[in-house]
Amino acid sequence: MKNFNRNTYICIAILAIIILGLFTFSNIESNKQKLNNSSYSFAKAKVDKITFDNLYELEDKSKEVLEAKQEFEITILDGEHQGEKYKIRNTIESLDIHKIVVSENDEIIINYTLSNDDGKINSIHLYEISRENYLYLLIGIFMFSVVLICGKKGIKSILTLIFTSFMIIKVLIPILISGFNPVIATIVVCIVTVASSLFFITGINKKTIISILGTVGGILISSITAIIIGNLCKITGLAETESQLIAYNNSSLGLDFKSILFAAIIIGSLGAIMDVSVSITSAMDEVLQIKNNISKKDFIQSGMNIGKDIIGAMSNTLILAYAGGAFSLIFLLAAQKMTYTTIINMEMISTEIITAFAGSLGLVWTVPITVFAMAALVFKSNSKNKSKISK
Repeated sequence: MKNFNRNTYICIAILAIIILGLFTFSNIESNKQKLNNSSYSFAKAKVDKITFDNLYELEDKSKEVLEAKQEFEITILDGEHQGEKYKIRNTIESLDIHKIVVSENDEIIINYTLSNDDGKINSIHLYEISRENYLYLLIGIFMFSVVLICGKKGIKSILTLIFTSFMIIKVLIPILISGFNPVIATIVVCIVTVASSLFFITGINKKTIISILGTVGGILISSITAIIIGNLCKITGLAETESQLIAYNNSSLGLDFKSILFAAIIIGSLGAIMDVSVSITSAMDEVLQIKNNISKKDFIQSGMNIGKDIIGAMSNTLILAYAGGAFSLIFLLAAQKMTYTTIINMEMISTEIITAFAGSLGLVWTVPITVFAMAALVFKSNSKNKSKISK
């Protein structure tokens, strides 16, 4: 027990040092180069009173009204100009697809510009509806449900979710903005995140180590596949409007958008790959505990049988998740009755296909990697007794 505790403390110390080092490195690198900021500033505000509203005229089919408007008074809720009151005129054209309509007491997001002379606001516009409170409500319900159903393990799951979000937002993204190689940075951050999360959830034991090995193997296969096929397809990583906007405004940074796309594929497949690896490891450990005299061949066969069922479900889940994310695009192209050849050769579609199937391929190969790693650990050639690896 003393050796186990000592090893546990050593692993925790090493991971803590690595995480702290990555966080420090991300801060140093992000300070070297930064994305160009917009000339606008943003703040949250509350709609106090609507003073004019003729939006109903847009619904009147008997009139050919090209535009309508809302005029309303607001109070800024945060930032340097908190408490200040202004009037906003929001014009909505009849051809606008995305119409932002406000009501009294709504919270909104505004953008504004400042005067160079006195630093006061000289122009102010409605930017979006504030939706964060309802999103926080949804997240809160989710966390409460996880804790209610899973108890202590649920609390651990929530904490690892927060930790993963921190590693992506506060560590990985600043490193990518600095211009560091996106694929290498993403793989390193993902490995550290997976190791820390699994050690925290399941403890530091051999079963956890096998899960990490299976996850890392799946991630590497997914990454290599995406890079090879992406290069063969001459993917630029600039098919999406957001990437084009960043590239246009920050051309001097020389960001590698193709590698950033590959990094996104790695992150997108990480959760499913880790889930598969952990599920197989836990199931095989249960098999070993029930039948500790099982042969190596039967043990591997049992693991593969479990893996086959998982692959069937998880591959379908992963591809459906990506298809759901791109459903609006697929629907639009189908509605325009574009030919199959045209659709599949569009970079946006090719990117989604590479993302879905490279991630699924990594998931598929996670199964044999985990199974054979598990068998190799259990059936050591110099081991006289096959101990249960969870101890």
